Amino acid sequence: MDVSELSKNALRVYVKLLESDRPLGVRELARELGMPASTVHYCLKRLEELGFVERVEDEYKVKRVEGPEGFVVIRRRLVPRLTIYSIFFLGILVAELAMCAVSGVNSDRAVVVIASTTAFLLFLIEGLRTRGRVA
Repeated sequence: MDVSELSKNALRVYVKLLESDRPLGVRELARELGMPASTVHYCLKRLEELGFVERVEDEYKVKRVEGPEGFVVIRRRLVPRLTIYSIFFLGILVAELAMCAVSGVNSDRAVVVIASTTAFLLFLIEGLRTRGRVA
């Protein structure tokens, strides 16, 4: 089983532990996630059975770092792939605007600026929406 197949609550618990700098207890997780402690405890037991988290005394920490489908983990932060794609198009946009400043604007450059701006904004908005679904 991979992390994409977890229930919504279990995924929220896993992401909170993944992005935490230290192990967290059941009550602290429940408070931060706004979930009942019993639900958090159940999710932690399930995540522990699946090998995603491990118990250290009375707290839990991530044992297996894995991002859900459509995400990458960068320095313990879950980043939607779409956001990374938006950065790529932002680079194209900046380079094309620099070319326009140096050599002037023509119809080809205008089309590239419009297309890269559109792609940047679409990927960024969808990436942020995607991130909101697992937070």
